[in-house]
Parts: sequence; structure tokens; C-alpha cells
Amino acid sequence: MTGDYHAAELHLFRMFDKNILFNVDTMLFYEVLPVVYDIAALLSDPGHPDPTSSLKSRYPEADIQEAVAYLMKEGFLREGHAVAANNRPKLIKRSGIRHLELMVTHACNMRCRYCYGSLSADGWEDAPHLYGASHSGMSLETAVKGVDYLFAASGRLKDLSVIFFGGEPFLELPLMEEVAAYVRKKEAETGKKADLSLSTNALLLNNQRAIDFLMKYKVGCQISIDGPPVIHDQTRCLPGGIGSYSAILPGIKKLISKRRGRVPARATICHDRVDLPSILEHLLSLGFGSVHLEPARGSSGALMVTPDDVPAIKEQNEAIALFLVKRVRENRFFNYSNLVKYIRQTRVVRERLAHYCGAGRTYFALSQDGAFYPCHRFVGLDDYRMGDIETGMDLGLQRKILDLTVDNRPVCRECWARYLCGGGCWKHAVDAHGRLEEPDEEVSCQLTRHLIECAMAINSELGVEDKDILSDMYEKATEPYLVTEKEGDHERGKDTGAETAGVPGMAV
Repeated sequence: MTGDYHAAELHLFRMFDKNILFNVDTMLFYEVLPVVYDIAALLSDPGHPDPTSSLKSRYPEADIQEAVAYLMKEGFLREGHAVAANNRPKLIKRSGIRHLELMVTHACNMRCRYCYGSLSADGWEDAPHLYGASHSGMSLETAVKGVDYLFAASGRLKDLSVIFFGGEPFLELPLMEEVAAYVRKKEAETGKKADLSLSTNALLLNNQRAIDFLMKYKVGCQISIDGPPVIHDQTRCLPGGIGSYSAILPGIKKLISKRRGRVPARATICHDRVDLPSILEHLLSLGFGSVHLEPARGSSGALMVTPDDVPAIKEQNEAIALFLVKRVRENRFFNYSNLVKYIRQTRVVRERLAHYCGAGRTYFALSQDGAFYPCHRFVGLDDYRMGDIETGMDLGLQRKILDLTVDNRPVCRECWARYLCGGGCWKHAVDAHGRLEEPDEEVSCQLTRHLIECAMAINSELGVEDKDILSDMYEKATEPYLVTEKEGDHERGKDTGAETAGVPGMAV
């Protein structure tokens, strides 16, 4: 072998006694023999003009040549100066927006210690994002104008979504009832369909009227709960500082009894309190259909997850991955959505991600004063205001977001996982660096890349039918705030056993 061979962009790693290669050019991953892995490792080092020579003492010549031929066949190795085709994500021109988040209130009946709006123990009234403030909720007039705007600005799109957010949305239950009825009226008038969803701290689910609202209007409901009482009560507190677990449990049980296996939970992970398996096990034991675990970032103070927490989170995610494989083999599936998301994405050939989510592209938040923002995390930050309901959408920031694909962002363009990740949460980038261009490399990127590796290792263990079941579980879970594109916007790929990823990038 000579220097006339050039390696494709690749990533290689070992996990669960497996040697795995991922080809960024083809978006395929493979479990390979040690000789193939070792050659690929040397190929990725430009300092080796003849990588195979250093392996002749470890492997027979025939095995080396067979491995080289395999790498050539699968596109890891190119002869001469041949270059890979340009496989950047295709930006598909869209004709409208799809998702609108209504900030129905900033008031909250809890005082979670890591809340975006918490400046200090007594700092709620001056919170930078307005969460926890005591002023009144969104007016019906503003909400109706928002719904009208969504239906008009969605263009030819038929499947839309309206998301109620807060604060605590159930503090504005009468408003949500009127808005939901209005949405159903708009559906009948336009022939479009709008999914309704919300996220709640569950304190007011004891109210039968709240349950009736969810059932009558088919509103998806995600519960914020941080795990068993010993974990939950440390951070999710009532205004007097007492833990809220016992107060929310009756309402949670009431809702789960109505929607068995279809209620998602969202837990926040805090600094120096990493116990993912216990959290996951407890929430699944309560009957939640899916569990999403999110590290506290941004203005979470001393509870913010730091790089020091990353090794423990990675180790625990690997333990969960092994447990998931064990349970699947026992025909006992569960949806840890952080991981199942990437099991789904890495097993089916799909378009590559240019952006992480639809925020600022197909997804917008409408604040109480009628202003638009990319999502709820930006509400109240003037630099990210995008016009208002009276004068219309200001698309200046949208144009910037559309241009910030993973291939145009300095850190992302060098990352092997960019087309599976899409660049990460915009708000995490702003929290870490004060701007959109650079992702949260120290925490979010580290965890995402590791979850993708775990997913590939799991996919190499499971059969096609098992992977189908897990993918279906993820697609049916209600996760209203991790919006990308609607399923069906693109051609679903064929299962090849070691496959591609993604959801189409939105739009120019």
C-alpha cells in the first residue's frame, strides 16, 4: 500500500467490545474486525504514508489486503486524488411556518431552583426571561391573533402544532380552553390539522377540569418531574421551599390512568447530582411512556451541569444503553428518548441535519406582549426578538439562523457527528458563548456525541424488528419542544442494518 490512497472523513470508536467505524461521507456505520479498525485508525493519521506496514507484525498479509479492499468497497478509502461527492444537507425551500408556542403566562406556582427565571432566592420579579413574574397572562386577543397568524403563514402545510407554555400553563386554563376551541374551529374552516400540547409541573392536574381539557381537545401533556422524591424534592420546590413530589403525584397518576404509556416525562439533571439510572427507573415505574433527561444549563447557577459532570453522565448512559439492550431481548421495551432518538436516526437512511431544531425557522414563540422569538428559551431577550403580531415577522434573525448550518459554524464543521446532531440547541450556544455561532462544546456536544456512539453500538446488537419498535416508540412520544420537521416531509429510507440519519433541513 502506498500514499496514493486517501481516507474519507470517518470516526472510529470502541464500545461494548465492538469496533465501530462511521463514515461521515456516506453516513453509514459498521462493526468491523480489529484489523479493519486498526488500518482505519492509521489512515486517519496523515503522518502515516504507508499505514499497513506497521501492522504486518500483527496481522497476516492476506488479512491486511482483505481489510484494505473492504475499506475501499465501503468508501472509507479512496484511490489517488478522488474526492467524495458533496453530501452537505439539502436546504429545502418551505412555504410557511408549522409550530407556534403561546407563552400563556410567566407566572408559576413552583420555585424550581434551576429555573431560567431564577436570579436568586428573592429574584423572581427581576428575572431576565420573565419566568416566575406575577403579572397577568396572555390576552385572548393576542392568542387568537397568534393562531390566525399560524394558519395563514403556514402556507400549503397541512399539519401544524400549537404549544401552550409558561410559567405554568394550567394557571391560564380558561384561556387555553378558549384557544383550543378556536384552533378546532380553524381546522374545520381550513382543512388543516393542529396538534395541541403543553408542558406542566403537574401541580394543577388534581383539578378534574384540567384532565377534562386534555382529553376533550386531545392535548399532549409533558410532565416536568426530576425522579424519585429524594432527587425531585431537592430542586423542584413549592414557594415555601418544601419539595413538591407528594403534591404532584396524585395528578400524575390520574393522567397516566387515562393515557397509559402515552405520557412523557422530562427531568432536569443538576451538577454533582447525576443519577440517571435511578431517575429513569423511577419514572418508568410510574407508568410514563417516555423519559427525556436534560442537563441544567444557562442561568441555573450552582446547579448548572459542568464539564466535571460529563464523565459520570457518559458512564451512566452506557449503563442505560446496555440495560436497554437486555430489556429489548426480553421483549420489554422502554423509551429513554435521549438515546432512542439516535437509535432511530442512525438506523434509517434519511436526510442530513443542517440545524438542530425548527426554532426560528418553522417554529416560533409568541410572548404575552405579542412579540415573536425563536423559542420559549429566548423570550424576553431583546436581541432575539423577531417582530410582533401587529407588524409581522422580522426575518432578519431567521436569515442568520438559516445560514448557520453545521457546515457554516466553526466548531460544527469539524465534528464527525454534525449531520446527526444539527449543531445543538441555539440557547445552549448563547448561554455558553453569548452568540449563536459556536455550540456548547464543553457539555452539550460531548454528551450528544457520546449518545450517538451508544446508539450505533445498540443498533449493531439489535435486529431490524427490535429497532423498528424502538423507532416507532420515539415517533409516537409527545415531545413538543424538540421539534424538527414533521414525519412524512421526506422519503423514509430503507433499513440497511448500518444506516444513515437525519431529518430534512429547513429552508431558505
